[in-house]
Amino acid sequence: MTSVMPEAGRFDARIMIVDDEPVNVRLLERLLGSSGYTRLRSTTDAREALGLFESFDPDIVLLDLLMPHLDGFVVMKQLVHLVPEGAYLPILVLTADATPDTKKRALAAGAKDFLTKPFDITEVLLRIGNLLETRRLTRELQNQNERLEEQVRERTERLLQTEKVATLGSLLAGVAHELNNPLTIITGWTALLQDSLPPGAATGQLDRIGTAASRCVRIIKNFLALARRWPPERGPVALNTMIRETLEFLGYELRTADVQVQMNLAENLPRLWADPHQIQQVLVNLIVNADQAMRNIPPPRSLTITTRLDAAREHVELAVGDNGPGVPPEIQARIFEPFFTTKPLGSGTGLGLSLCQGIVEGHGGTIRLDSRPGTGTTFTVALALGTPDGVEPESSSPDTAPAVRSQRVLVVDDEPAVADLLAEMLTRDGHQVETADNGITALERLRGQVYDVILSDSGMPGLDGLGLYRAVERLQPRLLGRFIFLSGDTLNPKTSEFLDAVEARRVNKPFTLDQVREVVRRAVSESPGSP
Repeated sequence: MTSVMPEAGRFDARIMIVDDEPVNVRLLERLLGSSGYTRLRSTTDAREALGLFESFDPDIVLLDLLMPHLDGFVVMKQLVHLVPEGAYLPILVLTADATPDTKKRALAAGAKDFLTKPFDITEVLLRIGNLLETRRLTRELQNQNERLEEQVRERTERLLQTEKVATLGSLLAGVAHELNNPLTIITGWTALLQDSLPPGAATGQLDRIGTAASRCVRIIKNFLALARRWPPERGPVALNTMIRETLEFLGYELRTADVQVQMNLAENLPRLWADPHQIQQVLVNLIVNADQAMRNIPPPRSLTITTRLDAAREHVELAVGDNGPGVPPEIQARIFEPFFTTKPLGSGTGLGLSLCQGIVEGHGGTIRLDSRPGTGTTFTVALALGTPDGVEPESSSPDTAPAVRSQRVLVVDDEPAVADLLAEMLTRDGHQVETADNGITALERLRGQVYDVILSDSGMPGLDGLGLYRAVERLQPRLLGRFIFLSGDTLNPKTSEFLDAVEARRVNKPFTLDQVREVVRRAVSESPGSP
């Protein structure tokens, strides 16, 4: 079946005719004009062909081969240099010489088809129509390929950006890990000094040090929670508290961007049953998106976070709104698609809102967008309340827990200041404490002494805490229930997998002294006593 170019496309095509016989030119012009082709240019002088081609930019060239001054072969050689690489320009040769050698030479020079003089009207129209349709399809294919290549470039750039973010997260998490020990020392000794000094003796200054250090601890913990790929782990979540901690974590960025934060948080909001790390990830993404949306508008820039209880539907609503430029209506339906972003190339991955939707829906909730251009954007998240049946209530706090009788404690940490801090705190609590700077020294202590509790850092030179645990498992298995890890290596998959597999007790650095006291109390009260 012969393919014919669609009517609209055929009439719009630009046709250039080059023939030294005026009669042939007029014949072709009348034939094409009566068939609907109106954009025609012609010349009977082959020397004008090059200039005419540049000014007219034809879709097809009808070219005579035998002409004075320049023959058709020379003209084709000139035109080839003007055609962009990969473009399809149909040249229909007009010739009375239909010998195989002539056709072979014409094809080699750039011709796409032949018309033999004298012309047959039907054949002329069909061949021109077929060549124009081939040009149209070729251009569509090229456009499609260009769009696909652009999509591949964009997706590749976004994936590279995602990888950069992941790498940057690991680097910053490493920095956070290095801050664990000094922060633990600052908070610990501040707490010990506050307990030991009489009222009024520099207690105000100590309170300020403790408050600042505790803020650093919260920021570090929030960052580590975001950087780590936590497995889904549901538990009670105090949403308002998490909002305040997240805003503290992002406070610097918001302040430097001159963003005014308003919190309308419902009082006595019930706890959610959710994965705290995932919910915080949703909060961070929505707040960062709002911040970035307002960067291109003049102040005032306003971020509003609202929580409310819908008792009838048994869920809590979280709304994060901004007064930015809003989301255009034509793209709102795509806003949660993976890799879709309105940010400049390299400024975003297009994964944040898709991730938020996945987390919220994974919790059985919903997330919706409300936005009008010029009036800002609000994302509203609805999450269910309640605790599944069979979940035990939270245990009593350390303040109300019974005191632990004196224990023989071995503290193992390659950071002397951390080991000294723990030894001082535990000694004040009435325990008998010895220290070791690595797992090998700890094993030597265990061979000569009897201990009730072991507190060990997870990462140490020589024999680390994991290796020490395995050695204790062989030598003194009775101590496994009283083996407590002081873990600052929370992002190391090997460490996390090991601690999860053995269900070991742990306290993550940076920790507070109350956290250590509580885990020691639990280890002693819940595990068999030492002989």
